[in-house]
Amino acid sequence: MNKKTISAVIAASALFLSAASLANAAVPESGKLDFTVLRGGSEIGTHRLEFAREGDELKVDIDTDIAVKMLGIAVYRFEHEGHEIWRDGQLVSLESETNDDGTAHRLAVNAADGKLVVNGDARQGEENPGVIPASLWNEDLVKQNALLNTLDGSSMDVTVREVGPETVKVNGESVTATHYSVTGKLERELWYDAAGILVQVKFAGSDGSEISYVLK
Repeated sequence: MNKKTISAVIAASALFLSAASLANAAVPESGKLDFTVLRGGSEIGTHRLEFAREGDELKVDIDTDIAVKMLGIAVYRFEHEGHEIWRDGQLVSLESETNDDGTAHRLAVNAADGKLVVNGDARQGEENPGVIPASLWNEDLVKQNALLNTLDGSSMDVTVREVGPETVKVNGESVTATHYSVTGKLERELWYDAAGILVQVKFAGSDGSEISYVLK
């Protein structure tokens, strides 16, 4: 077996393992994740995900609605709608529309000829078919060193560190979840329960305030 053949076998094996892992990505039994978004402990919005299986496809709808208000007047708005389709453990389609405080973003990602074609504000081109979007619900993102930005299509280099098991509150009940710290082009603190379901998110806002996603 020559070096070229060995390289091809290794690449094929890596792709198979990636797809097998993604095929087992955890989905909540209820078919939804409903988070309250807090800023410094005060409610500022919602982050909702709905999951539906249709044949061999998994469809994920994402809706984020955030409004930071002062004296009853919105001083910051963030609205995001995303739609993902997964087949055989791999992303085959992603569409999103975002209003980031007046700045609009549109993104379309589609599978074609064994690759993902990205058409976004920050990027038009091809992407690795095994890429994980930064929509956070898929625990397999903790194994990645780059994520797909779901607003503009850019590739974000990241480093993920496992902090360890911690206790978090989910709908008033204590749940043991594994804490991961994501740093780099995306900065997030993520908690997944024993089933691999996302149960909590924390990160710093642009003004340094603590933003939390608390699962209802």
